[in-house]
Amino acid sequence: MRDDAVTPLQVQLENRTRVRHHLGGTSMPPPRIVCLTNVFDQQYHERRDEDIARCLSSPKRRDLFQSLEIATGLEVLVLSSPPKAIARRRPRWLAGLTTRFSTHQQRFCGVWDSPKIRVPWSWASYTSQVVRHTRPGDLVVLDNYELLYVLAAVSARARHQLSFILDFEDGKHAIDRSWARLLSGVAEALGRRMIAGAILAHPALRLRLPAGLPYELVPGFIRDPGTASTSYRGEPLRLLYAGSLDQTRGVDLLMRAMDQLPLTLRWQLDITGSGPLEEEVRAFASRERQNAQVRFHGSMAPVLHEALLRECHVGLNCQRDSDPISEVTFPSKVFTYLSSGLHVLSSRASEITSVCGPACSYYEEETPASLAKALAAVVQSRTDLDQHTVAAAALVERYSISGTAQRLRSFLERANLLQ
Repeated sequence: MRDDAVTPLQVQLENRTRVRHHLGGTSMPPPRIVCLTNVFDQQYHERRDEDIARCLSSPKRRDLFQSLEIATGLEVLVLSSPPKAIARRRPRWLAGLTTRFSTHQQRFCGVWDSPKIRVPWSWASYTSQVVRHTRPGDLVVLDNYELLYVLAAVSARARHQLSFILDFEDGKHAIDRSWARLLSGVAEALGRRMIAGAILAHPALRLRLPAGLPYELVPGFIRDPGTASTSYRGEPLRLLYAGSLDQTRGVDLLMRAMDQLPLTLRWQLDITGSGPLEEEVRAFASRERQNAQVRFHGSMAPVLHEALLRECHVGLNCQRDSDPISEVTFPSKVFTYLSSGLHVLSSRASEITSVCGPACSYYEEETPASLAKALAAVVQSRTDLDQHTVAAAALVERYSISGTAQRLRSFLERANLLQ
């Protein structure tokens, strides 16, 4: 089934009837999937008349919500609290707003955006919104163990008969050493008692669930693979690093590895993103090289980034396996690369070998020499890229929107939320 295929109407109606019967009977309004999350896309970005950071997780959540919609036949409603402005520090009232996230209705609660009162005001305003806009029979999806969502869910459950699942995208609060860890720990203690199942982005996150709780692994999505450039024969191989410019994601390791490549190899490295090592990356890109070139693009608008993906051949994931974050998150860039038809050269962080298998190439050690050896092999043995492309095709059905929808339907049945 193609990702853009529409679920047959009779299947959607059958799913909706079965869920409605299970969750409350035919006399109730149709149940919905209500997603408690602060994710947003360009539709909200354009309506906010001030600078706000782009939401990097929006592509995955867009695909996840569509998969849930296909799996259940239910309408998706997204309830959110507005994000902070990048530069503004003066207090401002942000009125409630109804917009769309992808094709789904999204409601933002109103908040008084002032540094000293924003957090407690958001808790109160958001909780009120969730209580008002949920109704008996709804299936509520919590975006991680965040206190904002859990407090709202507890209040809504006191008023309505609801079911809850956890969209466990990361478990960073377990490795956080700031005060936020305490708040997230409270949210986890409360949330574990409510959820009937979990959607996991990282295989190891299953260890953080109550014993026996149903779960499904959804680390990412592959959409329309095979659109990357294939003009690398006889031309410099285009390598791409996209993401945070920090030591955790290994951009420093990558720069040191590139300096160890043989001078006879022809390649071009494109780097996008921002982070604490941005000045080092700029300096690295400005150096002159023989038979090679490094371009630093900074943070790119989505449409420009997608165009760059189509021009490249190999996507690089250099995340450090030794960093604690690799125990609780999965690098979403891997699925971005695969969706664009790129071959992927990756570390073994975040149990990526168990997720992607032979669809990617891997370097063995977390050293510049090991990464340089793997890079040289990719640049020199270009015919091997086609073999990995064949292996990547085997992942498409499992991690496509339609394939994920089938797995989520089975998961909801195991959790007794869809019968």
